Order: sequence, then C-alpha cells, then structure tokens
Amino acid sequence: MEDLLTPAWLDELGAALVAAEPVESPGRIALGQVVTGAPDGDVAYTLLFGGGQPASLVHGVEGAVVTVVESYETATAIASSTPAAGVLASGKVKVRGDVRVLLGSQAALADLAEAVAGARLATSGGTRPLEETR
Repeated sequence: MEDLLTPAWLDELGAALVAAEPVESPGRIALGQVVTGAPDGDVAYTLLFGGGQPASLVHGVEGAVVTVVESYETATAIASSTPAAGVLASGKVKVRGDVRVLLGSQAALADLAEAVAGARLATSGGTRPLEETR
C-alpha cells in the first residue's frame, strides 16, 4: 500500500483512471488539486475526465478550470472517511476558479470514484480517497 499523495500513489491513481471506463459529462473537465504540507512537499495535479474520453492525471494545475486547495491534514481527514461536505463547510478547503464546474461535476466525480474503487488506491490507513468525492 502506498501513502497518500506520494509519487507512487499518484502513479497508481493515474493508471487506475486510464483503465476505468469513461464517465459521462457534457464536456471534458479539468479539476485541479493542490495539497500543501504533504510529507514530500506540496502536491499539485489535475484530474481530466468526462467528454466520453478516458480519465487521466497530469502534474500541475495550470490547465485546471477549477482548483481545490487544502492542507495534507485535511486531505488525510477526507481520505479517512471525514465527510467532504463537513470539511468544505469548515473553511479548510479553498476553491479557485469556476466553482460551478465543481458543483456541476459531482455526478461524474461519483461515477469516476466508483469506476476506480476496485483499484488498489489504498493508503497505509486502508482508505480509498476517491470514494469520498461522492
């Protein structure tokens, strides 16, 4: 099992996304995430999904339409079953860009989480972080 947000974990996530069935959405969505204070330093990546194409992961958030910014502690809490809605309401997560894209992509994100749930995206705590986007 890989620790959350390590290079190996991100590689595994990327492979699981490419292998998953494409999710439906009106168009291609570029959702960025920046996690500050991770053990190996800040982590930034963009999840590309929808539009009938396979999902993928790219390093950096330059092409993201909307970006979620959170601390490693917050990312770990969400990955450990803390409801994402509660974390968002607490103000510990910042959203930059077009929030409407994030809100409008919830169904596609849930479908994507389900599609990669079978992948070994476990952290050392045994959680499956993508499932918490539902």
